[in-house]
Amino acid sequence: MSRFRPLHDAALALSLLSAIPTRAKWEAGERTGAAAWFPAVGLVIGSVTWGAAHALRIAGWNGAGAYAVAAVFVAISALLTRMLHWDGLADVADGLWGGDTPQRRLEIMADSRTGAFGATAIALVALAQVTAIGSVLLGNHELPLLVVPALARLAATCAAWLGRPARPGGLGRSVMGAPKIVEIAVAGVVVGTCVWALFAGYGFAGALFGGAAVLLALAVPHLLSGPVGGVTGDVMGASVLVCEALLFVTAAVLWGA
Repeated sequence: MSRFRPLHDAALALSLLSAIPTRAKWEAGERTGAAAWFPAVGLVIGSVTWGAAHALRIAGWNGAGAYAVAAVFVAISALLTRMLHWDGLADVADGLWGGDTPQRRLEIMADSRTGAFGATAIALVALAQVTAIGSVLLGNHELPLLVVPALARLAATCAAWLGRPARPGGLGRSVMGAPKIVEIAVAGVVVGTCVWALFAGYGFAGALFGGAAVLLALAVPHLLSGPVGGVTGDVMGASVLVCEALLFVTAAVLWGA
């Protein structure tokens, strides 16, 4: 049985998805509503990383320097999340391509070591993000840098609400389960605000971009969790980064230089 404790759940979400310390604690066996706040945490992270990128551009990091700004953006985002999503991406890549059964893939994902598949996935996703963000900045656009982190973390929310756990117990299991109406409303307000901002900034193309982000958030966790027999914390983290990379690449196609 879960209780709606908005301040506790928001603090727990911030603790789970970022390096920002909070006093929120999770009790074993208790389902929390933290997943509803994942997009809001993404907006916090996006605000910090966008602010850093904007400050560097004001300082003169323009033109070819846009790619250096993009690298700083990705690095700050990784540090703010304690590399958590990147670790999940590496584990999922190793598991998907290193195992031939769901059980074997889960065993590989539980191994703390990073293999060739995981290292390659990290390199490719980081390269895609830096290149796409640099292109967006060269096109003199910054709004995607603010909203994409929030929209991408909707993938973790969808995984928690719609997926089934691959393992019993664990912290990831504590955020999983059918959401309450009020939890849907919490996530909906943040996502809706991001889509509205995109529409205000880019018109119909922005609204389509927001709609595509929601579809990706629904599809990517399903595709990644299928081969391992369910959702894990690694799957949530990998889903966030895959969606983030795909959205930044799409933004570069639409608004990049």
